[in-house]
Amino acid sequence: MNYSLQLHPASTHPIPFLADLMTRSFEGYFVPINITETVMHTMIRRDGIDLTASRVLMKDDEPVGIAFIARRGWTSRLAAMGITSNARSGGVGTWAMEQLLEEARSRGDKEMLLEVIEQNTAGVKLYEKVGFTKIRRLVGYKLENPQVESDVDIEEIDIRELARTVTYHGLKDLPWQLSGTTIMQYTPPARAFRLNDAYCLISNPEATDIAIHSVLVKARSRGAGLSAVLMRALFARFPGKVWHVSPIYPEELGFIFEHVGMTRESLSQWQMSRTL
Repeated sequence: MNYSLQLHPASTHPIPFLADLMTRSFEGYFVPINITETVMHTMIRRDGIDLTASRVLMKDDEPVGIAFIARRGWTSRLAAMGITSNARSGGVGTWAMEQLLEEARSRGDKEMLLEVIEQNTAGVKLYEKVGFTKIRRLVGYKLENPQVESDVDIEEIDIRELARTVTYHGLKDLPWQLSGTTIMQYTPPARAFRLNDAYCLISNPEATDIAIHSVLVKARSRGAGLSAVLMRALFARFPGKVWHVSPIYPEELGFIFEHVGMTRESLSQWQMSRTL
């Protein structure tokens, strides 16, 4: 290696610098990424990103990559890692990941989690090389302008109520972004709705595209089709929209969205874990 590599705390850099570096580090990626200062602040708050544990990758004193580390309890999550196109070779990514894992161990963390796009074979190979194993496949869905009529009366609730319900009734190993702790950080214009024991969180319904951020049915009422009734009621309440489900849902829960006519997206992710 005829160059020097260093990791600097992200906390020593201003937010606009980090947003720009992240955008540049994901050029040519599977999904176009344009991180603004506002988006960066939202990511930090919602995902629990620790800027003192996150790192800017320097190659010969030039910033060439970024790794955002989120932390909760004894668990760290690699919330995002990207390297600029001029530095994506020569083992730079492997070196950076090995350093990040060692830093997590030195903090006393017990586990590191991440999600990586399944079709990003180079990324999957890198994470497996440094000891990550696949937990499950995560999938996403889409539905354009569903033609639905519904006279079901649904109740709008505080997002905090939905978050508490997910924490208590949801799967214990939900992906980080679906956990009650993450959902607790959502604020309007996102909105939460309830139908008996079924709950749903959506992004701003005034926009053309609406993301479904959370769907939950309490265990005692599962199997009765309540989630489908609730989602159809939302489709009817906010007509003429394009509905999206990001690929962060466990594949085994995909039937929830297929039951309302949503189509599975081509991109999927692996949820991965590394014991420290």
